[in-house]
Amino acid sequence: MQVNHIDGNPKNHVDENLEVICPSCHMILHSGLWAKVRGILLLFKKSGFSQNDIVRITREMRLAGKADDDIIQHLGLRERVPWKQDLDYLSHLYGFISSKQYLPTPKPLLSEWEQKDRIVNKESW
Repeated sequence: MQVNHIDGNPKNHVDENLEVICPSCHMILHSGLWAKVRGILLLFKKSGFSQNDIVRITREMRLAGKADDDIIQHLGLRERVPWKQDLDYLSHLYGFISSKQYLPTPKPLLSEWEQKDRIVNKESW
């Protein structure tokens, strides 16, 4: 389990801003890092299941030894689309975390100043 900052501010540690979620759900919430940077989150327009069910079923099928393609087919994930930094666009998509090894981060993560700037300007996403 991991701790998620609900408002997206990694420095806001008040109890009301913290929630405990599974690592897969955390990847979905931080889709840019996992889709664009690390290359293991795939996005689809259509699914036969809710996002929570996708995470749960993927975990179960992976434990049973199923391949990504088999899981994607079972979940009814269709019409793969690219990741975009747009909350409205992302809110209508379904995320699938592939089993491939993720790519190393090509550059250092954002500085504290860059993180604060992006949080302040998140309405422009």
